[in-house]
Amino acid sequence: MKSVIFADGKLGCVGLQSLLESKFQVEALFTLAGESEDSSGTRKLHQIAAEHNIPVYAPDDINHPLWIAQIADMKPDYLFTLNFPVLPSNKLVKVARDGFFNLHASLLPKYKGLSPIHWAILSGENEIGVSLQRVEYKPYFGEILGQCKIENRPDDDFDAIIEKLTHEVRGFLGDILSQLIEGNISPIHSAPGAVEEIRPHIKSFSAAIPWQKSARSVNDHIRALTSLNNLPYTYFRQTEIQVLKAQESQFIVPTGITPGTVLATNPLTIACGSGAVEIRFAKEKDKIPVGGKQLSRQLNLRTDSQLQTVADTPASQRRKKRVLILGINGFIGNALSGRLLADGNYEVHGMDINSDAIERFLDHPDFYYHEGDIAINSEWIEYHVKKCDIVLPLVAIATPIEYTRNPLKVFELDFEENLKIVRACVKYKKRVIFPSTSEVYGMCDDSSFDEDNSNLVLGPINKQRWIYSCSKQLLDRVIWAYGIKHNLDFTLFRPFNWMGPRLDTLDSARIGNSRAITQLILNLVEGTPILLIDGGEQKRCFTDVRDGVECLFRIIENKERISSGEIINIGNPENEYSIKELAEMLYDKFEQHPLRRHFPAFAGFKLIESRIYYGDGYEDVQRRRPSIQNAQRLLDWSPTVSMSDTMSRTLDYFLRDHLSTDQQFESKQGVL
Repeated sequence: MKSVIFADGKLGCVGLQSLLESKFQVEALFTLAGESEDSSGTRKLHQIAAEHNIPVYAPDDINHPLWIAQIADMKPDYLFTLNFPVLPSNKLVKVARDGFFNLHASLLPKYKGLSPIHWAILSGENEIGVSLQRVEYKPYFGEILGQCKIENRPDDDFDAIIEKLTHEVRGFLGDILSQLIEGNISPIHSAPGAVEEIRPHIKSFSAAIPWQKSARSVNDHIRALTSLNNLPYTYFRQTEIQVLKAQESQFIVPTGITPGTVLATNPLTIACGSGAVEIRFAKEKDKIPVGGKQLSRQLNLRTDSQLQTVADTPASQRRKKRVLILGINGFIGNALSGRLLADGNYEVHGMDINSDAIERFLDHPDFYYHEGDIAINSEWIEYHVKKCDIVLPLVAIATPIEYTRNPLKVFELDFEENLKIVRACVKYKKRVIFPSTSEVYGMCDDSSFDEDNSNLVLGPINKQRWIYSCSKQLLDRVIWAYGIKHNLDFTLFRPFNWMGPRLDTLDSARIGNSRAITQLILNLVEGTPILLIDGGEQKRCFTDVRDGVECLFRIIENKERISSGEIINIGNPENEYSIKELAEMLYDKFEQHPLRRHFPAFAGFKLIESRIYYGDGYEDVQRRRPSIQNAQRLLDWSPTVSMSDTMSRTLDYFLRDHLSTDQQFESKQGVL
């Protein structure tokens, strides 16, 4: 039974020992090239391999064709990944004659990906375990052959959990490997790939202690992160405190106490959203660890002192952040302006060629508007990039008919003009938040589009509709490169079909230069047939602009730089409907609207080919669904507004706006 092993850490050691005891012939051991989180476990792996004359390799990429070929030359019957953090490619999975098996440190299908034990602790699981899975054609797809588990006790730190789990795994693997050899193993259940998305390393999770959560959650947060370099932290005034050990307290918290309030200094006890925790062991940043009582003395903490997730800003540094929005009169720009001004901590500086959508802000003391064109007013733009803290270049042609009608104009504006703005941000070291697009995923066949892993697949050159997607993707890549090479502070966000008032105008819809719902509303308002392009079977996920702007606001806040260097989808996977379904729901709401009597009779639906509507250069995608795991993990954001609510609000705005515009026109003509 020739085997090749990929292993890491103490669980990897137990797995390797179990295979050797079960008489598997290990041809090679692959470990990590860099420093492992469990360096003592990795050293032990090397020692076991040396004692059994097993060759050890630590390639940079186990999925490189040269390594796959070398492993194939070993003609292994089995391949095993034992707590190994690098996912095997499809080609590597197929090398083994009798199967590829993965020992993963979670109770699959939960917590696929990196740091599964940390994620389980952080999520408050009552049990933690391991699973042995037969991998069928790619990671996490296949039958689960067995699992073992331990209790996740609130007083167990990461090392204690690993020790208990290692003990359980030794007996578990001995039994299940015997069954595997004998061929009488029975899977316990299957793990379809869509049950839960693959998680990133927990180091990407904010280490700031969330005092607003329950005492159990705060304690789990501290337990999950203390074994890593990004220690859980909080602030007292401007001093960062790193917490190494805590426990839930029996302290009775009075009603109305703000989370993060010091309830007692001996022992050091802190109020949470519900309950309290006792800090047992902590330190000021860059100082030695001490007990909670000593830390209280060092910092002169008192009952009612306040711990918080961000440091106090010295009075000399306090001023409102300046946000520059180019394309401020557009759908996202005007909605975001309202959110920033309502917060009270921002000055909004903006430019656009029109101001009809932002008239309500023009008299606001923190709102500064300049009428201009980004292709002409380059000096104004450079001055304001230098002056402001955060730049959002929202100017783009983003309507499908223009991709085929004016492809060069799309490229010149969406790429060339925006590149100038990005370069100004690099020059003046300003943070840029760039609107990528869901279109960059193109014809990707993933069930949901993952910002960090999904392929970006475009059609042939003669389908010019892809010039928008290509322009945006290229600028995404340029911004990413500036981040790596010149330390540009950036976030790329990808909106998925945002909807709401002021999305477009009915005038733009009249010339075909609008998004789907505006075009549909125009058909209802004018009594013309609703055109269902290619039958309207294409599905999209629609997002309320209020949800989208709230997520974007959190990106702008960027607490602890949590969204810097990230790509974030902003969409609502639950609001997935075909264009035909969208039209039918809109028609139903239109018929029930109190202003319905002011509009002509419904003219019905009409099917039309996309080639006739858009031209020969058009090509469509049948489904476009986002993964929003990055937004949930980094920003604690999830959409909350229902499709029905969004559609009602959008329809109502356009109907009232249309009637108001008509009345104003008639008044000017002397009719009213």
